[in-house]
Amino acid sequence: MTNKYQNNEQDRRLEVLEGHIGTLNSEMGNVQKCVSGIKTDLEWLKKTYWVIATASVGALIGVIISLFNK
Repeated sequence: MTNKYQNNEQDRRLEVLEGHIGTLNSEMGNVQKCVSGIKTDLEWLKKTYWVIATASVGALIGVIISLFNK
């Protein structure tokens, strides 16, 4: 009799666990969509970075050239 109760309890716990796994899968899908939205929102930052990096390298080259001209 104890084995049957234990099997019923194991079945119940597995059903609960499967329900939680389904919930986790759906929530992880939502998180993945949100993260991809953040990635596309940061495109402007990449463009700004390249503008600043190009200006900085240009200024550095200009300073080096001016040092050699003196």
